[in-house]
Amino acid sequence: MPIYRKINLLALLLFLALSGCEKETNVELSAKNPQLVLLGEFNQQDDALINLSTSVFSAAAAGFPNVEDAQISLLDQNNTLIEKYLYMGKGNYMGKKAIAGKNYKLSVAYQGKTYQAETTIPPAFQLNLLEQDSTYMEAEIVDLSTEPNFYTFELRANRYTVDRYYLANGQKVKVNSEAEFTALLKINPALVLQRDTTFDAKFDRLFITTDDNRTENVRFNVLKDHSGRIFLTDKTFNGNKTTLEIDYDQSTLKAENMRYTLVVKSTSAAYFNYLYSIDLQAAKSIVGVLDVPVKGNISDAFGIWGAAYIQKIIIKK
Repeated sequence: MPIYRKINLLALLLFLALSGCEKETNVELSAKNPQLVLLGEFNQQDDALINLSTSVFSAAAAGFPNVEDAQISLLDQNNTLIEKYLYMGKGNYMGKKAIAGKNYKLSVAYQGKTYQAETTIPPAFQLNLLEQDSTYMEAEIVDLSTEPNFYTFELRANRYTVDRYYLANGQKVKVNSEAEFTALLKINPALVLQRDTTFDAKFDRLFITTDDNRTENVRFNVLKDHSGRIFLTDKTFNGNKTTLEIDYDQSTLKAENMRYTLVVKSTSAAYFNYLYSIDLQAAKSIVGVLDVPVKGNISDAFGIWGAAYIQKIIIKK
């Protein structure tokens, strides 16, 4: 039976990034017995990353305390060990990429208890960018499987820096601007400008919207305008292809030194529902409604081990 506790809006916003649980419940941050919180995505493109923390906010830790001494094991469907995740600091544990269509199990040993989860990486799909301008883009999904698929769409921005230089006697000589290099060329026309580009690993999820009535955003109207994600199931195009128009403000793609990427994920049903509930909770909390249950897939712990087949298209750099 769901248990709902009243928590204030500030506490909710602090907890949103870590919310979700096996039972349909909202979590009281001041609970005496902290529980494990696991947040992780498992896909075929990126190294797997899992963050472990506890559910009780700590003023001393200036947040939710990181879990640094857990043992995380990845297993196949026959319970054969594939690998043990490596601890990377700040509660983060890293492992291998996933393989589409395979079933996996996760085992987390922490303070004498074992927490488990299972997931299956969805089958492959194709993503094409058909059209784009300053206020919208049209993306095409080619659904290569007749299995039910659950797609999420995001528009991400991550900052980058460019270091300009030319080589002199094998050494890099920094150039501060294109104008400075042009001036140097007048003195030495043989100079060749080179660039080192460094991308920030952090990204911002930008506001996007759609009028497509097949999406969960429009069907239920709560996430229709300016959400960080668009949610679309393949009920109307299973095993075929479809297009989705994604709209955004004209100022969205105009920041300097920023790479913009369309990220589309075919997710497991549990991950799809978790992400939708998180976005719905955030949208409703603005008007003081705190009654959205968030359900994860970790036994006896909060959070999600989300499976996804992911495709990315850089739309501007």
